[in-house]
Amino acid sequence: MIFLFLIPVMIGLLQVEYQNKNVSPFDIHPINMWVFLAATCIYCVGLATNLESYNYPTACSKIISHLIINSGALASITLASVLVSSLIGWLILCLWIILPITLARNLLKHIYEWLKHRTYNIISTGHVRFNKLWECLTLKKQHLPITTIYTV
Repeated sequence: MIFLFLIPVMIGLLQVEYQNKNVSPFDIHPINMWVFLAATCIYCVGLATNLESYNYPTACSKIISHLIINSGALASITLASVLVSSLIGWLILCLWIILPITLARNLLKHIYEWLKHRTYNIISTGHVRFNKLWECLTLKKQHLPITTIYTV
């Protein structure tokens, strides 16, 4: 939730810094600004999805929460890298890579558990349906009349 407050404050600081200049941050730092926009969009979609699934928690909610943390941190870091000098900004951006790497282990565990659960459900549903079909086929064979053919 801190990103909900941090990002607007940093946008305000960015507006103050560039208010009397004839260039925009998109002219000076195009990569950072486009990464910020993409990360903010992912963050907003993740928050909306997380709010939708709040009443019905699923195994995907942990994955979505990791996505929200990573994209919110990336959005904040890219804005911070625009506000500070170029060298420090790129250093901060490079240090941000540590966050997803540390969270990736836990995220991969959740993805594995989710996939394992989904695979087990699919296999068990298929097994139950196959058993019902097999029972139908074996019952039909038992009730067939036996006919004998006489040859003369």
